[in-house]
Amino acid sequence: MNNVSQSPAKSPVISEWVGYWVFVSYMAGPNLDADEPAKPVRDKPEAVTASFLLEDYGDFGIEVKRNPTDPTIFMSWGGVLYIQGPPAEVRKQIDLENAKQARGNGGK
Repeated sequence: MNNVSQSPAKSPVISEWVGYWVFVSYMAGPNLDADEPAKPVRDKPEAVTASFLLEDYGDFGIEVKRNPTDPTIFMSWGGVLYIQGPPAEVRKQIDLENAKQARGNGGK
């Protein structure tokens, strides 16, 4: 007889950040040569930190955008070093501001 009670699975904190802007630190390699995009480029990797709109996450990585109108970028977990999303009180303020703007635009 097992008397150990199991608590329900806690969802990861990243699930609370989907749809919000987050800071992501990730490993990046050199940029391709625009004149010769098929040519391999070799250089040292570097850590980069930037803000992204977090669209989704999964077992293999995250899906983000640099700007709302940009195409989605996939980053594998192997390249992601750190993600910092907004705390609950900031998300609440963002949600209130978005609702206020939606009401001001006739709910559009």
